[in-house]
Amino acid sequence: MKRTTRWMPTLTVVAALLGCTGATGIPEDAWIQTAAEESAPLGGEALAMMKREMERAHRDMGHFRTTLASLRERKDRSGSIQLSKFVDAYMGLHLGPLLRSEWQSRHPELMALDANLRLATAEVLIQLRDPRRAEQVLDEITTRFAGRGSLLVEYPVGNRSTLEEALQLLNESKWRG
Repeated sequence: MKRTTRWMPTLTVVAALLGCTGATGIPEDAWIQTAAEESAPLGGEALAMMKREMERAHRDMGHFRTTLASLRERKDRSGSIQLSKFVDAYMGLHLGPLLRSEWQSRHPELMALDANLRLATAEVLIQLRDPRRAEQVLDEITTRFAGRGSLLVEYPVGNRSTLEEALQLLNESKWRG
């Protein structure tokens, strides 16, 4: 009799985050979300938990941005390569599933946080010198937030601007690296 364990997906995630696997990318179907899960309305504690997850991910992306800038200033190529692998795994395993649904881009309590998290993702991708993926994120932001260019976001870091201004700044910086 073949025995399966419920811990295998968790171990796979941990191994990928620690760089123990030889895989270079995250499979597209790693986190399959059913239509019922995506369309389930959130309120109360579930909404608060989603907000905390998004805030934590936003802080993580800020730390990654700061560390990548520091490594670049010190010309630490080895550290940059190692961190970029970790950040890539983090984005694929944690951030991707968190941002996959569209409802949080329309939810009044989460839309600004969702936009900030997506802008931070684009900025980190630019620092990783991956303008193709940064362009995909910026295109998705433009699509998801169409007609809401006046939404206030926290970009550049420490400042407030409209989403339209933030997108323009990121579009200009993606080619500078």
